[in-house]
Amino acid sequence: MKNKIAEWQQLFQNCVSNPPLPISLPTVALANPPYCKINLTSDSELARFEMAYKWIQHEDGSYVITSKLKTQAEQECLFVEQCLNQLQPGEIVCILVSNGILSSSNQAHFRRWLLEDMALLIASIQLPTENFQVECGLGIITSFLILQRKGGNLPIPEDYSIFMAVADKIGFDSRGRRLFRSITNGQQTQEIDSDLPLIMEEFKKFMTEVWQNHIGLK
Repeated sequence: MKNKIAEWQQLFQNCVSNPPLPISLPTVALANPPYCKINLTSDSELARFEMAYKWIQHEDGSYVITSKLKTQAEQECLFVEQCLNQLQPGEIVCILVSNGILSSSNQAHFRRWLLEDMALLIASIQLPTENFQVECGLGIITSFLILQRKGGNLPIPEDYSIFMAVADKIGFDSRGRRLFRSITNGQQTQEIDSDLPLIMEEFKKFMTEVWQNHIGLK
């Protein structure tokens, strides 16, 4: 079943109206927000979000929020802000976003706000266009962002390592047909041709051998 835009907006409003639990848990939040704009002028509830306002850039490259609401905003940016607001310091969110908000000059203020004020970037894992092409008909490039909420007693290093990877293959093509590759384990066999299992193994090594050492993640 395909959700209409209005249904996504109602889902977002439900998230906004539910405050975070008054207890600290080792939370890992997962989110896959819709990739579209939302009209802000007719929705006063969204005025609570920093990403609902216009930002200006100073000569030194820094960004400052203004008091003027945008007419429209990317729902992804609002969902990222909502997820981080729901988390306690040190907790983690894994969110699938379009590469548009990661590379567009129009979203530079969002990226600066995200990394300087709100979160540590643990990982960025890019997926190919086939990820949404089969069921949604969208040739869009997306990436998993894994973020750790700043604040509290969480140590904030001046410089730290970030896990970055690009998955060229995810086991199926643009028509949804399974992709296989030949392997030899005593005999010739086939396995699904996907980069994701190797990326996951490398990510696990990164978390245990690198991230825990210089961030102190529990």
